[in-house]
Amino acid sequence: MQVKSNGAGASGPARVRRCLHEGRLAEAASVLAAALAERPSLPERPELVRDLGLALSQHGFREAARPWLEEALTHWVDDESVQQAWQRSRPPSWLEPEVYDPLQQRTLYRSSPREGSSYIYTIDVVGTCNLRCPSCPVGNRPDSERARGFMPLDRFTAIIDKIQAESPSRDPEIWLFNWGEPLLHPELPAMIGLLNARGLPSFLSTNLNVRKGLDALIEAAPGTIKISLSGFSEDSYARTHTRGKLALVRQNLERLRELIDRHQARTRVWVGQHVYRHNLDEVEAVGELCRALGFEHRPIAAFYQPMEKLLDIAEGRMVDEPVMKLMLEHPAEYLPRIAARQDRRYDCELRSNQTVINHDGQVALCCSVYEPENLLGVDFLTTSRADIEARKYRHPTCQRCYRAGLAYLPSSLSSNLR
Repeated sequence: MQVKSNGAGASGPARVRRCLHEGRLAEAASVLAAALAERPSLPERPELVRDLGLALSQHGFREAARPWLEEALTHWVDDESVQQAWQRSRPPSWLEPEVYDPLQQRTLYRSSPREGSSYIYTIDVVGTCNLRCPSCPVGNRPDSERARGFMPLDRFTAIIDKIQAESPSRDPEIWLFNWGEPLLHPELPAMIGLLNARGLPSFLSTNLNVRKGLDALIEAAPGTIKISLSGFSEDSYARTHTRGKLALVRQNLERLRELIDRHQARTRVWVGQHVYRHNLDEVEAVGELCRALGFEHRPIAAFYQPMEKLLDIAEGRMVDEPVMKLMLEHPAEYLPRIAARQDRRYDCELRSNQTVINHDGQVALCCSVYEPENLLGVDFLTTSRADIEARKYRHPTCQRCYRAGLAYLPSSLSSNLR
């Protein structure tokens, strides 16, 4: 009887299409499953299965999309969109599909990675920053005992040697930043040159508040550069990129375009614009500049960090700082929504598909933590990958993070119910 009430009969296909059109994906999946259970040879089956699988994938429900896409491939063998969506829905081939979490005492599935298309090594080559952004721990935890400094080139080379010897994926992504500003490093072009010589893709994130080194940087040909930007007037920019100079950033954006053209570099550049209440009306202006320069523009609601402070908020300890009044929402408002839509059958991607190495070679629990107590207590160069992974899965902060609903997990399709 439940099957019939969900979607059997001639109205099933029409209802599925209506649900898809209105974005009610969980209902569409339920109705289609019911209709196919009653009538497996439904004439509209190939088209509906494909459309549902693609819609689920496009809205981020990759795990829920996988079985629909697998069937769609039997009907639409040459459909590239179906093939690509199916590939994105699969758990990474370089990791075991399941992992046992000793603190939670249960087995977790591995999900399709969202942050990268391969395993990620985040190497914070500069352990400091020239700005003091209030939503970043460099700005909002000034009394932290976190070590500061620059990674020597010989240590970086040794780290890359070890990565290539033990990486779970064949061509891991190398991110040359975490909390620091990589363009401050005088040997950054040499590091990028080394990665290119090894066939490893490089990714930089920068505030672009530098006065030298751009020519050598682009000549070295990094794979991707993300520019962190907020406001688009000197006053609004300075409020959330504290100590930064918007005029210098704009000058450097134009300089980047000139250098990329001159060197015929294939470097991909995108601007990640942090959106606050005070710069909402400046988003379009940034978009116009990006389009004029041929750079991608990705505005996103500003997100408060680090994880240590987010855990305090999620556990009921209020963090009241001036930047909270500038954010579109206080974390106390959006964190419960994140927790509510998580599919907790899965492992955290920041733990399973990433290793974070600080400038001094110490390994961090993940890219979201900042304080020394959330280091793993080992040096990357002298510690086996197996030991590093075991330490991650035994770390009490991971357990707190899961309990608070802050782990990086795929969304449950049930969160789409309306």
